[in-house]
Amino acid sequence: MIEVLWHGRGGQGAFTAARLLGAASSFADGSYALAFPSFGPERRGAPMRAFTKMSREPIGDRSAVSRANYVIYLDDTLLGEGWEDELLPDGKVIVNSVRSFDDPRIVSIDANGISQEILDRPIPNTALLGALCSVCDYVSAGDVKRAIEGYMPAKLIEKNKRVVDAALEAVGKTRAAGVAVNTDESLESQVIGSVSRETTKDAHFDAPASRGEAFIPTLQTDALDPADFAHMTCYDGGYLVAKNAGWRNMRPVLNAGKCTGCLQCYLYCPDGCIFRPVRQTADAAGTAAVAIDYDFCKGCGVCVEVCRFGALAMVPESEGDER
Repeated sequence: MIEVLWHGRGGQGAFTAARLLGAASSFADGSYALAFPSFGPERRGAPMRAFTKMSREPIGDRSAVSRANYVIYLDDTLLGEGWEDELLPDGKVIVNSVRSFDDPRIVSIDANGISQEILDRPIPNTALLGALCSVCDYVSAGDVKRAIEGYMPAKLIEKNKRVVDAALEAVGKTRAAGVAVNTDESLESQVIGSVSRETTKDAHFDAPASRGEAFIPTLQTDALDPADFAHMTCYDGGYLVAKNAGWRNMRPVLNAGKCTGCLQCYLYCPDGCIFRPVRQTADAAGTAAVAIDYDFCKGCGVCVEVCRFGALAMVPESEGDER
């Protein structure tokens, strides 16, 4: 039996990828698969896991996977200390990251960049499926595309098939060229796009030059290992106790002119990121009824959903500082 463990955050499509992989691996006669998720009551941004089991015999073990043949990280902030404990001796890790890793067991691919370029959204799940096909002989890219055709909305099929092809090409080129990884730095010190606790407020995002250009949220700030943030943010309930790790792609923006002060966003925010500003002077009389703490906001969009007056809208992270 081949077992795959998916690590992601709510909204990244980890369970969809697990289901697509299960469908792709079960097309052949005599093939069996299981796919199921594991997550709590949280919504977008909360750490979650999903599992895929593939076999040529009926699968009787329906328990969660603790050690897998392939461990896939849809967010590299979840790849922290002890990652090898979840990997079988000959297993592989596939991670959505622009970093390189000094470990032959880790395959890194810029799945966010590929999906942003083709889908106009950084949804990495099908790109990572394509990457898996390049290192796993059990399932083919053709079967993955067939699963996409059968289980995804019609408007998304062709683009996601292109994402799979682009991921296959990207991993193939890297493996063929034998690209050298950075051996001067350890896994813990190779960081791109992370956030420093001390300098986050002074950080800014580099926006893409054009809509078609892939956007990687690289922060101009002192480096901090994403694993450090993972240890502080990946709790069972999904709540945050430190500034966000740089993975947020969308942020809520308030239109103070439309805000009626109903406080529904304040009441429903799962992480307490919306607060009521303190009016200390007469000059502050025009202050909006609520404000958003972007150091903790994970971009789940709950506040936008519950606002009945259109005072909140989700915008790309790259545009957030312009509003």
